[in-house]
Amino acid sequence: MKKFAKRLRSEQGFTLVELIAALTVFAMIVGLISGVTMYGFRSYHKISVQNALRDEADLIMSSIITELYTYSPERLQNISGGIELIKDGSSPRVIRVSGNEIVINGKESGAESGSPIAVQSNMAGSIITASTSDGRSCNVASLCNSGLIQIKLVLKYKGNETDRMELESQFGF
Repeated sequence: MKKFAKRLRSEQGFTLVELIAALTVFAMIVGLISGVTMYGFRSYHKISVQNALRDEADLIMSSIITELYTYSPERLQNISGGIELIKDGSSPRVIRVSGNEIVINGKESGAESGSPIAVQSNMAGSIITASTSDGRSCNVASLCNSGLIQIKLVLKYKGNETDRMELESQFGF
C-alpha cells in the first residue's frame, strides 16, 4: 500500500505511447457506442413512420368499408378519381381521391379538415375503382350491380418519398 501511495505522490506522468494507446481505445469505444445509438434512433424513426402510415391506411380502409356497408348501394359506377354509390330513392354518394385527400360523401380527410379521419400523409397516386368480376369497368353506360372494388393507397409520410407505404386491396360488392 505504501508503494501505491508513493507512486501516486510521485510526479511521473504517462508516456506518449500510453496516451496514444488510451486515446485509441477510448475512440474505438466511443465510436462503437455512437454507432449503436444512431442505429437505434434510425430504427425507431423508421418503425414510428411505418406504424403511423399503417394506422392511417387502416383508418381510411375502415372508413371506406363502413360507408359501403352502411349505405349499401344497389349499383356502382366509376367517376373521375373514385366511385359513385347509387341507391334508388337516395342521393348518390361518392368515394374518391382528390389531390392529396380522400373524400367520402363530401367529407374531406386532409389534416386541416377537422375530419375524424384526418390524414397527415400525402395521398398522391392513390386510386379507387370498381369493375365487374370479369374485369369490365363500371361506367355510366354499364353500371355494376356486383363486382370488385379495387383500392390502391399510396401514403407518403409528410410528402417524403423515402417514407412511403403502398397498400392494394380489393373486395366484392
